Amino acid sequence: MYALSQALRSLRQHLTSTLATFFTALVSFSLLFLLGLVLWNLDRVVASLERELEVAAFLKPDAQATAILDAIKAWPEVSEATLQTKEEALATLQLDYPYLAQAREFIQNPLPNTIRLKLSDPQQVREVGRRVARIEGVESVEYGGALTEQLVRVLAGLRIAVNILIVLLLLDTLFSVMGTIRLSIENRREELRVMQLVGATRRFIQGPFVAEGTLLTLAAGLVALGLGILSYRFLSEALQNLLPFIPVLAEGDLFRAALAMLVLAVLLGATGAYLASRANLREADL
Repeated sequence: MYALSQALRSLRQHLTSTLATFFTALVSFSLLFLLGLVLWNLDRVVASLERELEVAAFLKPDAQATAILDAIKAWPEVSEATLQTKEEALATLQLDYPYLAQAREFIQNPLPNTIRLKLSDPQQVREVGRRVARIEGVESVEYGGALTEQLVRVLAGLRIAVNILIVLLLLDTLFSVMGTIRLSIENRREELRVMQLVGATRRFIQGPFVAEGTLLTLAAGLVALGLGILSYRFLSEALQNLLPFIPVLAEGDLFRAALAMLVLAVLLGATGAYLASRANLREADL
């Protein structure tokens, strides 16, 4: 209780440095939280695209479709394989383009029999596609792995850039907390010296400063969570209205991210305050 009351008193006494550290931490935590949610959402999008990946093998007119299908089903990489006859393909096409039904009686069905397969590991789509193309009776193969591979590469680059930015923001917040604690120690140096003379331990003296740093970053983290969640919900709703099939994070995901953010804020504030108080008290031989 003593440490908390002293921390609150120090925060009120040094309002300028307190506000400077608070807003520095607020900007850092807001960007950290929002960027983290965006990256997590992009991971979900890529995972969703990978689950929908399939290889389509278009067969020659004289191909033994059933034999090829049975052979492909035996592959360990294949989780599901189905045969779509050219009649089924034409019927599906007519659902999307109803006017084709009127021309059905005048033209011959040009669509081939198609084997569609899904993989247990989407990362193997390119290798499996090439393997299917070498099967006798297969005319051509298509798979949608190119777009997903590009998204994975873009996501990897974004993750590296965001991680660098996050480290810089956290260091900025850490040193800002340390500067505020150093100022508090300088203003209370005589008081601290008296406390040591009457028998106060170094840990007891450090307690209010650690509480001060923790309160600063915790308050900034709570405000950042509010701003970050509101911003993410606004972006996710706009994205869902534009592209309803794109997955977004659920409330449980936001809760876990918020909890991790608060833990990080507390650790950052307590660590910065502890390091600053330890170094400055040692310099002053307190």
